Amino acid sequence: MRTRLLVTALLIVAWGSTFTSIKVALEGCPPMVLAATRCLVGGALLALVAAAARRPLRLRGSLGPYAALTLLNVVGFFGLQVLAIDHLDSGYASLLLYLQPVVTVLLARPFLGDPLGPARVLGALTAFTGVAVVSLRHEGEVSSYGVALGVATAVCWSLGTITVKRTAPRVEPLWAVALPLVAGGVLLAVAAALTGTDGLDLTPRVGVGIVWTTLVGTALAWLLWMHLVTTGEVGRVAVSIFLVPVVAVLLGWALLDEQLGWPLAAGTLLVCAGVYAVNRWPGRGATEPLS
Repeated sequence: MRTRLLVTALLIVAWGSTFTSIKVALEGCPPMVLAATRCLVGGALLALVAAAARRPLRLRGSLGPYAALTLLNVVGFFGLQVLAIDHLDSGYASLLLYLQPVVTVLLARPFLGDPLGPARVLGALTAFTGVAVVSLRHEGEVSSYGVALGVATAVCWSLGTITVKRTAPRVEPLWAVALPLVAGGVLLAVAAALTGTDGLDLTPRVGVGIVWTTLVGTALAWLLWMHLVTTGEVGRVAVSIFLVPVVAVLLGWALLDEQLGWPLAAGTLLVCAGVYAVNRWPGRGATEPLS
């Protein structure tokens, strides 16, 4: 039990700290270059682990789900995520992106036939109220473009999750992460080549941000997640996801001097409460986190 709690805590810190490391990396690394590097290196490391563990790839009959994961949960999520964080404080971006479980629950009603129920509706309203509280406090200071990117990121993540659940792929979980990351990383690398590398300045600080984002926020985080899945703790981790924005907000305040006032604190608590509520009673639309 202690080991599982420790792994869960490490996973939450890994996901939460990724928002801070991305913000640091973006100080000298163009968004698409960062996204491509993260996906290619992180995905390659996970593929090596999967191959070393002799996990079956099972491509036959699963190309559709793999393509959906690549386009929505990698190109859409990881690509838009770095752009959103580039235009917003890392803590505020985490609140927008972690509306994903709420959006997934709402979309699961028409796409998967999942019942909403009063607890889920209340959770969704609570989470959206939290974002509104933070947004109103920062009115005129927050990039509307960044907010739109953050919301689009959450929606892409949600649609990817629902698409995969609708097709019910029989794929090995570790390959279902590694292969889309590598394939999506190639597409993001093409985008990076097309947009150019102007502004690339690999200082030691930026290098640390890139390495942390890639190794801790991607490879290590997903290995920790898979460990918890294989030990039967996925439900508890899904509920614990509400703590990720708390870590992101606190690290943004402590390490990046991002503003931490009562509106952000109150909004964070509301978002976390909403995410906890919708994950506390999961259906088929329950989410598997990516950060």
